[in-house]
Amino acid sequence: MKDQPPKFAERLFSLFCGEAFLEDLLGDLHEVYNQKRKTYSQMWSKAFYWYEAFRLSFSYAIVKRKRELSLSAHSPGQRFNVMTLNYIKISFRNILKNKTFSILNIFGLALGMSIGLLSLAFYVELHQFDRFHKDSESIYRITTTLNNDGNKEEYASAPTALSYLAEEQLVGIEQSAHISDNFFPTVKTQGDAIRLQGYLTEPAFLDIFNFPLISGSKNVLSQPNTVLITYETAHKLFGNKSAVGQKLETTNWGVLQVAGVFAPFPKNTHFAFDVLSGFPSDHKLNESNELNWTDTHSNYFYLKSKLNPSQLEAQLASISRVGSSFFEEKNLKASYNLQSIEDINPSRHKMKDTLGNSFEWEGLFAFFGMSLLILVPACLNYGNMAVANTLKRSKEIGIRKIMGSPNRQIIHQFLVETIIICLIAVIFSVLIFDLIRGELLRMLVGGSALSMSLSPRLLLVFLSLAIFVGLITGLVPAIYFARITPINALRNTLENQKVSISGLKKGLLVFQFVLSLVFMIGIGVLVRQYYDSLNHDQGFVRENVLVVPVRPESSQIVANALASSPSVTKMSFTSSLPGIPLGRSEYFYNGLDSLHARVLYVDKQFIQHMDIDMVWGDGILIETQFEQVLVNETLMNRLINLRSEAVDSLVVETIGDTKVQIVGVIKDYNHEPLSHRIEPMVVRLNNAELTFALLTISTKDIVYTMNDLEERWKAVLPEAAFKATFLNSEIEKAYDFILTGIKIFAFLAILAVTISCLGLLGIVIFTTENRKKEVAIRKTLGASPWKLLYTLSGLFFRMWVIALFIAIPASFFYYDKVMLKIYNKFNGGVGFGEVALSSLLTLSLGLLAIMVQSNKVIRTNPAESLRSE
Repeated sequence: MKDQPPKFAERLFSLFCGEAFLEDLLGDLHEVYNQKRKTYSQMWSKAFYWYEAFRLSFSYAIVKRKRELSLSAHSPGQRFNVMTLNYIKISFRNILKNKTFSILNIFGLALGMSIGLLSLAFYVELHQFDRFHKDSESIYRITTTLNNDGNKEEYASAPTALSYLAEEQLVGIEQSAHISDNFFPTVKTQGDAIRLQGYLTEPAFLDIFNFPLISGSKNVLSQPNTVLITYETAHKLFGNKSAVGQKLETTNWGVLQVAGVFAPFPKNTHFAFDVLSGFPSDHKLNESNELNWTDTHSNYFYLKSKLNPSQLEAQLASISRVGSSFFEEKNLKASYNLQSIEDINPSRHKMKDTLGNSFEWEGLFAFFGMSLLILVPACLNYGNMAVANTLKRSKEIGIRKIMGSPNRQIIHQFLVETIIICLIAVIFSVLIFDLIRGELLRMLVGGSALSMSLSPRLLLVFLSLAIFVGLITGLVPAIYFARITPINALRNTLENQKVSISGLKKGLLVFQFVLSLVFMIGIGVLVRQYYDSLNHDQGFVRENVLVVPVRPESSQIVANALASSPSVTKMSFTSSLPGIPLGRSEYFYNGLDSLHARVLYVDKQFIQHMDIDMVWGDGILIETQFEQVLVNETLMNRLINLRSEAVDSLVVETIGDTKVQIVGVIKDYNHEPLSHRIEPMVVRLNNAELTFALLTISTKDIVYTMNDLEERWKAVLPEAAFKATFLNSEIEKAYDFILTGIKIFAFLAILAVTISCLGLLGIVIFTTENRKKEVAIRKTLGASPWKLLYTLSGLFFRMWVIALFIAIPASFFYYDKVMLKIYNKFNGGVGFGEVALSSLLTLSLGLLAIMVQSNKVIRTNPAESLRSE
């Protein structure tokens, strides 16, 4: 075998030096190797060769050659920079030259990417949840998994007994805190009482989590009847006044004193609270009975530890054996795990009894699915229109190929052009995103915990999306352009090829038409339901009824002052406005059975004032030995099924052991919005719960009447502001959720219809551009414009008909059987009018897109299309 220097060293040297004129240097190395080989052994000669190759790689000669090469116009780097710059210049020229094509593509891609931006912003935001806490990667909570013969249920909470045992016995815990979310103080205010979301916890809560205080200290959480409130809650309750020292009069927790206020903290946390308080002094901490082991409801245990979670879980398994017998009695097996606070959102597992804000992966997947539903057709539309536009650029492609441009350069050119279009489109997408972001957060459950602000991180993600969409979208048309032969391109023989729209394109168009129709029908259905909901007879008088919020202790004063106004014909008081959701409920006990019923507090005039029909009784309540109440038909029917007494002697017990006597049955009416079922309801007398005055007014000068009422109010309550709205306005607010649905469907419909029309326009452009000469010949032979229109557009009419046959039954089934049950449980179903009108509108938009382009070809002078033949 011939004696040669080490090949591997030679390859490494060549790889490192690149194209820095290596022939002479490699020759020198080989010569040195041959000289050494005459004196030394092969092993020593190869070792010396390695040494010289390594030394030469970092020598000044190589550095100088590399620098000189980088400055040469023929260097790879320079060639790459020059070519890229040329690609960009040509792309901008083509974008400006084909303005209509460019605008359609930019607009379509901008709409398509807008939902994608929302999805990405949602994803990025969720992955920042709770990471602002110090050492957030070391904070965990104990979760519970119950296994019942293979059926597993996961809970975000943990048994009380286990959490306190873990606090005492787990080795490696630095800090820990118990939390209960069973704290909902309802603060009495003028008008509706304000229900606050609160947690019961311990001072260690503020050591583990970074929720800074403006005033007060963590020791407040160890004092009875004192609370810490958030900055937003303080502003809502007390305005610009200092909140510290103020007292909150609640209906369920007595009087609470504000002892501290939190500084504003980041939204992106799974904790959702307005107020914090310590556990009551009689809270049983370590009672290891069956209930404390098997009931995990509303009990959460958080800890901070530097140990590996698996080590702590092993300790938990050992500790939990104490309570395993309680689960075995119920044929259950319980296991406990540690969940990092950084993994709570988005949650990989669907958990029950969650604390605060919880967003699951299923919701994200649904969001991403909706994004793809809009984005993919937009990208395919770009491809269709790009291929159609090739007919105008065929000579450019042919000249490039004759001048020696390889296919990869053609591909690079069109990829760069597509990426530039996507980058321009993403700018408009960001504007759309900024417009709809706030509305989305208001519609989203738990949206108050999100901000989706335009941060540098988010903008970088949006930029990456644009580049990715550009690469994926532009790949197919770029390959199509590169495969065109130079002769066909120069002769422009593409126009003479047979036009064929593939089944895939037809299927895509039909799918887009169906999607557009479904969303448009959804708008029509929801608009109709909104109108019907506002005009539905809910069973009470609502015209000319003025609503004035009052404090319970001032109700009699207000009654005396306002009732004397000549414009007020009737007046009554209530704890909850008719047509608005009822927030209060009680359990009615009847022996071993109980019923859960809504509770409405009124005065003696309410039933007659609101003209509510009675099934039995006169609707008048008086104060007697037993409290008199009225019930609706739904509650009465359920009570009769439980008892056999006569109606006029029926007596039941409430949860507070207060005996009440039913003296009337109200005909079922919709005291709550139509999205709620008619629930069992009881009407009671209690002046201490009356928070709204209802005034029926009769006037021709509403401004004078309002001023008169305000003057009478100020005469008796100068320190309180007079606020008044009409009952109809308050009921309209209760149906804002339908307006939200309309906005969602309108936005999606705009996207779907626009993108489908653009896709339709792209294929129409493709077919008409390919059939110019055919149209010219037909026109020369005497074909009428309508005949030519049918020839060019017949296929698309047929696809619209197919879409109608698919979309209308699907829409009817979904909206009638599913959607309307959410928005209006007393609806009359989907009507023919909204379906027909929505379908006709969508069809008209599609036909307009067809006719615009077809008419352009039909009106072209045949001589212009045939003069080169």
